[in-house]
Amino acid sequence: MGESKARAVAEAETDWASFEEDHLGPAAKATLQLLEWGRLCSQVAAFAQTTLGQRATAALLPLPSQGAAERALQETAAVDVLESQFAADLDFGGIQTAQAGQALARASRGGLLSGAGLQAVASLLLGAAKLQRAIKVAAREAESTGYQGLAPVTSAFKDIATLPELAGAIGSTIEESGSVRESASEEVRRARGRVRTIEGRLRGILKGHHGEITEQSGRLCVAVPASPDGPPKGILLGSGPGGSTWYVEPPAAVPLNNELAAARGELYGAEETVLWRLTGEISDARYALQDTLDKVVWLDCAAARARYGRWVGGTLPTLCPFPKTGRARGGSRAAAQQAEQAQQAQQAQQEGGEEQDDADRHWVYLRRLRHPLLLGDHLAAKEQAERESRRTPASAVLRRRAAAEGSAMGAASSGAAASEAGPALPPDPQPIDVTVRPQTRAVIITGPNTGGKTASLKALGLAALAARCGLPVPAAAPAKLPCFDAVLADIGDEQSLNASLSTFSGHLRRIGALRAESGSRSLVLLDEVGTGTDPSEGSALGIALLRALVRGGPGGAGLTVASTHHGALTALKYEDERFENASVEFDEAALAPTYRLLWGIPGRSNALNIAQRLGLDRAVVDAARAKLGDAAAQVNATIGELEALRRRSESDEEAADAAHKSAAAAAGQGRRLRLQIAELEAAQQLQRAEAVSSAASAALTELKMLERSQRAAEAETAAAAEAAAAAKRDAALAASGWLPAVGETVFVPKLGKRFKVASVNAASGQLQLQAGKLKLKATVDEVRAE
Repeated sequence: MGESKARAVAEAETDWASFEEDHLGPAAKATLQLLEWGRLCSQVAAFAQTTLGQRATAALLPLPSQGAAERALQETAAVDVLESQFAADLDFGGIQTAQAGQALARASRGGLLSGAGLQAVASLLLGAAKLQRAIKVAAREAESTGYQGLAPVTSAFKDIATLPELAGAIGSTIEESGSVRESASEEVRRARGRVRTIEGRLRGILKGHHGEITEQSGRLCVAVPASPDGPPKGILLGSGPGGSTWYVEPPAAVPLNNELAAARGELYGAEETVLWRLTGEISDARYALQDTLDKVVWLDCAAARARYGRWVGGTLPTLCPFPKTGRARGGSRAAAQQAEQAQQAQQAQQEGGEEQDDADRHWVYLRRLRHPLLLGDHLAAKEQAERESRRTPASAVLRRRAAAEGSAMGAASSGAAASEAGPALPPDPQPIDVTVRPQTRAVIITGPNTGGKTASLKALGLAALAARCGLPVPAAAPAKLPCFDAVLADIGDEQSLNASLSTFSGHLRRIGALRAESGSRSLVLLDEVGTGTDPSEGSALGIALLRALVRGGPGGAGLTVASTHHGALTALKYEDERFENASVEFDEAALAPTYRLLWGIPGRSNALNIAQRLGLDRAVVDAARAKLGDAAAQVNATIGELEALRRRSESDEEAADAAHKSAAAAAGQGRRLRLQIAELEAAQQLQRAEAVSSAASAALTELKMLERSQRAAEAETAAAAEAAAAAKRDAALAASGWLPAVGETVFVPKLGKRFKVASVNAASGQLQLQAGKLKLKATVDEVRAE
């Protein structure tokens, strides 16, 4: 199993993504191209730091099961918390993953690793050890706070093989350039010394010949200009470009060159022995090394997903279960009674003050969802513009000066600076809300052309794919949606002259292909249903297709989102509760779409209003309205009232959200103030404790000083008493005419030592004293009897 992993890593193009493709059908793969999934993966791959990590994220594909997708989301969340909350430095710089993978594959096949390959393996081990240390530091901090969400990363890197002995052996043996160090072995040191000696002797010989010393075909020689008289005496090893230079080996250099070749062969053998020894160690540990490589690349991919999520301001979605299958209107009486009872119970619960969270009332809940590709393009262009403005600050100075002066010259300078700044940034995409209730199985989106219908379909499809890959979605929290087993789309026109297919035929062929792979847990996205043929037939076909999809099962769908221009499809909502309407908003004042998605409201025709605002003859517009009839006018008026009501509701909701955020901010400020008060109280208590401790320490020091003074005074008193007693004894002895006898021990106060009396002169009172080898003379007055 480890050898197969090594082969997979060595062949970079056949990475784990090829395994992932096995569960994707042709229609699912075609949908990835329609949604431009590869572009999104490229945006994510830009945040990976290793070569294999970039390749893996660039080839990212939806995971085959909900369990795998949930694990990927947990891994992304763990890495995000590691970096953003615990400030872990996950640095992959210097880890040569691609070269290390190739080296492991070669070693597993019994091949010899070069110095560069060994250095790549050492970089893997050193980088893995650095990552492990960073993760352990963050894990200890998380443990102190009680946070348990780092388990996916800490468990993977807890026992990762870093093999410090092997990394140290490679570092002490191989230079960073990949060459073998001279200290690698005694044989290498001796062989290199011999090579240097021979090369020195050769150069000494060649210096005596005219020409530049060089090397040709492994032999030292001299390069001399070509001459009509022919080359000088020696062996002609070759000539330079155009024959203008000759490479000549003098006869005196031939024996030494032969010796040099032999010495270099010996050196090569010694270096190869070193390389084989290290290659053997790597081969013995190849399974552990392959596991380390896999985990480093896995962590790099997870870090790229987390960093991409922070870049787009994304949210990790919750994968919720699929709701129970709904029923069409007109079902059994028992089902209707159960639905009515459930509605009454829900109303009673709301009246009781226990309002259910808005997200819990939907099975797809993506608020303020933005198109990932458009958002990525906007952010990338914005960053590029900021980098350019930092490099060329003069343009900003010109713009400020032009604005301040307000002169024609300043305006011209400003315009020139603006033109130098480059084209305008891609617009920041308008966020949309995608909120689907449990009974809904199909959403019909209507509205004007270029109003954002197709962009809304693509944004939802990309969000569903991102969730299955463990990627954050660019939406507000909380975000949730089910783990669709397939995302299948029919978006855009597909015409083939070779196959004689029209736009309508292209749609039908794609719809047939995606229905062959769809089921009750699939997300189906249909753009412009019923387009390309007679409107009445197109409407009828669209209605029949949508009804077939909401039934689920093979050929059906878990959720269908379709855009259309046929108003008849919007009537399905009033016949079957499994259908819902939505529309893209149009600003009649600006005569332009707002790209906002309105739920529960079908799109209305704005053609006559636009025609009137653009100055078309009033009589023509009135005649057109009369042709449509009062019913159509009433429908449009009702839809307009619904749109106005929706805008007021959203305005109220935004005000409530702002109030909620203000309350949350106030609560947070209160918590911070309470924390600051607690910290101040703790600091005051610490200051009081330190003051008490300092006073106690000063009192203890003073007490010790008093004790030392008392002991010194007592010692002085005792010494004085002893001196007085000795004086009395001396006086008594002097009065009695005392002389010590020979051999008697006496004490000499001046020296503080005891001596034996060696001799006594009774007439003069002189004494000869001795203590070991020390001898001295003293008088009777200078000694005391013991």
